[in-house]
Amino acid sequence: MTLVTESLALTLRAEPTSAAAARSFLREHATLDSMRHAEADLLVTELIGNVIQHSPACEELTISISKDLDLTVTVSHPHPSPIADVQPGVGFLLLDRLTKNWGHRHDGENLDIWFVLRTPGTTSIPSELTDDELFSRMGDDPAAYSDELIRRHSDLAASIARRYRGKGLDDEDLLQVAHMALLKAIQRYDPSIGSIRPYAAATISGEMKKLLRDRGWSVRVPRSLQERSLEVTRVADELAQKLERPAELGEIAARLDITSEEVAEAMEARQAYASSSMDKRSPDGTGLPLHDRLEDEDMHLILADDRVVVERAIMELPERQRKILHLRFNEDMTQSEIAEQIGISQMHVSRLLSAALQQLRETIGNEHELD
Repeated sequence: MTLVTESLALTLRAEPTSAAAARSFLREHATLDSMRHAEADLLVTELIGNVIQHSPACEELTISISKDLDLTVTVSHPHPSPIADVQPGVGFLLLDRLTKNWGHRHDGENLDIWFVLRTPGTTSIPSELTDDELFSRMGDDPAAYSDELIRRHSDLAASIARRYRGKGLDDEDLLQVAHMALLKAIQRYDPSIGSIRPYAAATISGEMKKLLRDRGWSVRVPRSLQERSLEVTRVADELAQKLERPAELGEIAARLDITSEEVAEAMEARQAYASSSMDKRSPDGTGLPLHDRLEDEDMHLILADDRVVVERAIMELPERQRKILHLRFNEDMTQSEIAEQIGISQMHVSRLLSAALQQLRETIGNEHELD
């Protein structure tokens, strides 16, 4: 194969394994971003498959690349006749959806199917263009102008994705879904309804909530309880900021016009967001894995009475101390993490934790003396 300045070609055998060689050829010699490389890989694989399926007598085919303002890729193979009618098969659907344009030609001996992919930098977009102007030019190069709109408003996607951290999903997954929702908003947007940003924000928020409903809960709970749990969390955070202390169940219930029991149920449901590995150790690295801390069934039965006593003693503690005990011993959170979540200092957490443990010792000791 001879490398030419503006075009080059590679001849391959007409067999399935040649698709990998064609993809490597494109990746080595075509200047494309990762998205366009993926699209080109899919298209050449599909076209080589079509050659093998519809031209069984063909022994060789050629992949060629030419570069002008755009990148043109051609799949060529010997064929006795041109394409009479374009059938709406998978290959042609992909060509319609993934390329800037495409076509086919027959020179009497060979059939060529070619497609054009946009290469980075081929469309110059002045920075002073407004969003409305970008939308008005979308037909000239949809991919280029969509990319520019995504670049301009990617901060919005990142900002909304950050609001949903700590709810059982990876930050990268949240950001990816947010950007996909931004692209969806751009594709569906009607400039006549106003600015793109409020519309995009609503679209992204909707997709994030849908993601959390579908994937953010390790244990499935009713949709209504999921939504109430999110509302309780939001209101609890707002009240904690306003009151400069953790909100009580009654205060949250009054704000949402529901009962304290419903608030407690929603808070309990929050634990279904993420499950914990049996091998997970305490955050400080000194604790035992969960499976080593679990007792066997017989030991559970032996300790049943003690658990009742402990649970009764815990219920006598103030609400804040109960929450700190839960976060420390049920969620394996450090004192620093508890302080950040509740909104108080680590020293204050330490004092409250010590006081709670001391009260538990006294209450449990009294219970055993009565027995």
